[in-house]
Amino acid sequence: MSNFPRKIRGFILDILFPIECLNCQLEGAYLCKKCFRQIKFNDSFDLKRAQQNLKAPDLEKIFIAGNYEDKLLQNLIKKYKYGFIKPLGEILARFLITFWNFQNDSKNKIPVSLLVIPIPLTDKRLRWRGFNQAEILAREFSHHFNYGISLNLKRQGKQAPQAKLNEAERLNNIQGVFSWTGENLQGADVLLIDDVVTTGATLNEAARILKGVGAGAIYALVLAKG
Repeated sequence: MSNFPRKIRGFILDILFPIECLNCQLEGAYLCKKCFRQIKFNDSFDLKRAQQNLKAPDLEKIFIAGNYEDKLLQNLIKKYKYGFIKPLGEILARFLITFWNFQNDSKNKIPVSLLVIPIPLTDKRLRWRGFNQAEILAREFSHHFNYGISLNLKRQGKQAPQAKLNEAERLNNIQGVFSWTGENLQGADVLLIDDVVTTGATLNEAARILKGVGAGAIYALVLAKG
């Protein structure tokens, strides 16, 4: 019964402000099936080009699903992160899942069993946004592939948002911000998940901490390179 007022409010909002596709304005979903198929996935050539200039020596590989220059994908990511449209997490997770189905082959030699770990937010950033965008992606992704998931990677400090800094500032800004609150990982292979990678500094710092608590091979998967 406690959810009843919330359902009524949601019903009224849906009538006054119906959900519509952010690309073609078709009512019913934030992204319709037709427009979802328009998002461009990185092929092997695009992926190799996107990985250039990333500085992440503690990672085996960073998988970048899409191109941030794709205006549709860019708009979805911005609406998700800064427009606070939480349901877009499920749509963007489906994008990662579709991409991953084409990467998980003998060429990439990805381990069969992976522990999925989302890049965390600081408590302040989490309160501001209301949700961790990487965690939603990770939960949907891990559930689909039946991977384990851990939220024991924590982020602290008052560092500035990475998006506002240059490369040198990013490296300095991110050092020492992560900690691990779980048990020793005992050689578990890890897949880090985040929304966007720029220089690789954040992912690499997280990987460094995880290797320090026993992680095996560490990979990363992101929506795009910003």
